Amino acid sequence: MKRYNDDLAPHEINKGFYRNIELGKDVVLQKIEISNQIRGMIVSCVGLSSTSNTNKAAINASINLLAYDNRNVSSGIYGLKASFEWNISEVVWQLEQNIQEFKDMLEILYASQEPSYAGMRRMAQEDYENGRIPDAIRNFLKLSQCFKDDFSVFLSLGLISLFHEEDKEKALEYFDESLEIAKSQSDFYTSYVLLHKALVFRNLNRLEEAEEFSKQAVDLSPDLTEALYQNAQYSALLKKTDTAISLLKKIIRVDILYCVKIANERDFDGIRSHTTEIFKEIGVQYHKSIETKMKVLVKKLDYFDGVISRIHKQGLDISGNQNFRKRQEDRAELANMIDCDFVLNTFVVDNCLTQLDKNFRDDKLLLSSECKKIRSKVGSERKEAARTLKKVKERKLFYPFLLYLFISQICAIPVGLFVVVPHGILITKYNRLIGASTGIPPGVFLLEFIAFISCVLIVIVPTIRPRIKWKKIHARLQQNEYALDKTIKIIEKELRN
Repeated sequence: MKRYNDDLAPHEINKGFYRNIELGKDVVLQKIEISNQIRGMIVSCVGLSSTSNTNKAAINASINLLAYDNRNVSSGIYGLKASFEWNISEVVWQLEQNIQEFKDMLEILYASQEPSYAGMRRMAQEDYENGRIPDAIRNFLKLSQCFKDDFSVFLSLGLISLFHEEDKEKALEYFDESLEIAKSQSDFYTSYVLLHKALVFRNLNRLEEAEEFSKQAVDLSPDLTEALYQNAQYSALLKKTDTAISLLKKIIRVDILYCVKIANERDFDGIRSHTTEIFKEIGVQYHKSIETKMKVLVKKLDYFDGVISRIHKQGLDISGNQNFRKRQEDRAELANMIDCDFVLNTFVVDNCLTQLDKNFRDDKLLLSSECKKIRSKVGSERKEAARTLKKVKERKLFYPFLLYLFISQICAIPVGLFVVVPHGILITKYNRLIGASTGIPPGVFLLEFIAFISCVLIVIVPTIRPRIKWKKIHARLQQNEYALDKTIKIIEKELRN
């Protein structure tokens, strides 16, 4: 497919970053390739690296926000925004003609015409897209003589004249014819033709006219960022600095990727100090946003770290604590990236913090769910402990003790009357005195004492000890329930904020 040689190419055509994007390829594959090349360019511009898997994912997601998916690319020049380059303008025109709204418009235009006209147009477009330029010219010209209400026919002829026949004057004639038709059909496509006409005048070094046509495109389609951008280019070259700066600020707010395009655009060399100031202003805005998000995130992380530590002190295992500590590490790594001055880097870090806060929210949801599960388990254990404690308390103490004591007395008194205990071993003088004063023989007194202690050890201790044990277990489980209820309320309150 014949194209302009480098020395004949219009100023903008050779400096684009796209490679191997050309007519003749499948539209779907072109969309994928354009998306991939845009993303590759952004990745090389950002250049941020991370050791954290969370931050790697966040950086990747932030780059995806900057890049354009197939849906954006499918929208042609409007969806591409800062990614539009003149060196793929013919492919962009091919994409435009595959947009459903465009197809619907053509269907209405050709509905009242001879069926052969629509077939002729499809054939001409296929010839053009597949590089059969002579056939495309012949079919487009034949159709233009039969049907003069299709602006796209004349626009295609203008593009062929500009990019393949190297005839700018003829291209202008076709663009003018296309413009007259488009005015009554679509403001957007009128702007589309005006931008191509402005390009030709730019390359004829007729900057005032190029600037005027691009301004007309802006007036008709104020949300078409590429029209704003090209008008800013021509304004900068004409030293209309205030106009250029105002336009650049506007488009950057729509698509920050224009910062890269502006930084590499030679047309803005004359106002470079102003564009640098714009980048600084944007950088300050993102730095402030980053600083605010960082403070809030640090406060939340520290707070929840303390909450989880208190739960752990209760002897409860909350695995969510590992997630919160991991977020602390992620935050610290992002803090080290803040010093990057490049606008896209600050944009990425700012979005990473937003993503980290979302991850933090997911962690809180996970923690809340885990706490509720543990709370349910602890509640069941406490109820079981309460039932066990109740059963233990129901065990009789007084009557078994009297029974054991009575039986022991029956044995202790007879045996004690006949047992002689060596005075120097078990019977102290106090035992003898007590026994003498009460009239109880020392042997009987000693055996009754032993019987009493045995009853305490056999009856009272085995009954009291489980009560104490289960009371402690029940109290501990109640305390854990309270701690978990409090934690769940704290997390749910945070989730509502």
